[in-house]
Amino acid sequence: MPVISIALSEDDRDSRAQLEYALPFASKEIVSCRINDAASTIEVEVTDANATATVAKRIQELLDRYSKGAFGFAKSVDFQQEHNLPARDTWSELLQRRWVTPVGEGHVILRGPAAELAGLIDYKIDRMFADRFQAEREYYPATILCKSLDRIHHFTAFPEHVDFVSHLQRDLGIINQFSEQCNEKGWSPQLTEGRLAENDFAICPSCCYHCYEGMENWELEPPGRCTTISVACHRYEGTNHRTMSRLRAFTMREVVWVGKPLFVIESRAKAERLIVEWAKTWELSGTLETANDMFFTDDYTIKASFQRQQQAKKELRLQIPFEKQAISVFSSNFHAVTFGKAFNIMLGGKPATSGCIGWGIERWVYAIFSQFGLDFDKWPDAPREEFHAFQAETRSRKI
Repeated sequence: MPVISIALSEDDRDSRAQLEYALPFASKEIVSCRINDAASTIEVEVTDANATATVAKRIQELLDRYSKGAFGFAKSVDFQQEHNLPARDTWSELLQRRWVTPVGEGHVILRGPAAELAGLIDYKIDRMFADRFQAEREYYPATILCKSLDRIHHFTAFPEHVDFVSHLQRDLGIINQFSEQCNEKGWSPQLTEGRLAENDFAICPSCCYHCYEGMENWELEPPGRCTTISVACHRYEGTNHRTMSRLRAFTMREVVWVGKPLFVIESRAKAERLIVEWAKTWELSGTLETANDMFFTDDYTIKASFQRQQQAKKELRLQIPFEKQAISVFSSNFHAVTFGKAFNIMLGGKPATSGCIGWGIERWVYAIFSQFGLDFDKWPDAPREEFHAFQAETRSRKI
């Protein structure tokens, strides 16, 4: 297949993570793409030589969009811990042991010790975070109204990763035809063409959105309230779905604060100290650092620079030695009054402030196995002992 090469300037390196994420969305003709550091180029494999000019133009548009902004991309590292880690092909090992099974693009099933480790992560979040902040447990649906996403400008900031939900039209003829054709030939995407109802829901792209829409028009008591939730979320990310580093369907756990600014700010700061304590105790290799969301908009540089300057987003990024990268497994976010205004959540006659912390459960599982391996006897003392204790307690309940 044809390969095109596009020059990468020094300024572009500041937004490298955003570029790597966004490149697959430039065109459906892109088969693969990578950044060649030695040559300072982006190398893109395309399906057809006739598409090279169009693909090159669209990639240049992305380069222009993500070029360094006027505010700069400030970086602050609050915590860093490194250990000498071997480069294990953890993904292949997990598949071989059948602890993980892919069931479609960016979808996986966890079982056995992988599922138990996911359970331990969720249990530890309860004990270390939710209990300490006296968070109220809430349960949310996996889908969310499109009009709610529109009110918080999700479609303008992250249009590329929304998975919409629909159903067959309420028409007996259409339903019968669909059923009969599936019975005769088996299902195919073409059978839904012209037969689906209008979209009014999407799968939740983020855990906390329901929290805010569920408090619409509330007047809160000071200092505010804290909730905790776990939701099966979806984000379509093109060819970025590789291993368990970036899944399309994943489990997000959050603790959310809505209330007075000081209540939210101090709670978030305490949570960041706790996540550092967890990383130190478990001897995890990674950093807690300023970050920005992967905005897919023309004003990316303004939004991303602002987030970094205000330290509105921080991430715990854990090393994946075999992939030669670090992945975000935890984020700490300050929203100011964005959601308070959007849903008229008030406190003392003013829009409430909000913030949240979130864990990607499958990413935690993958990062821990990538760093420590699949032989629990070789793990550091703290995570090994906690895992075996959780495993024993869980199994004893089944007897």
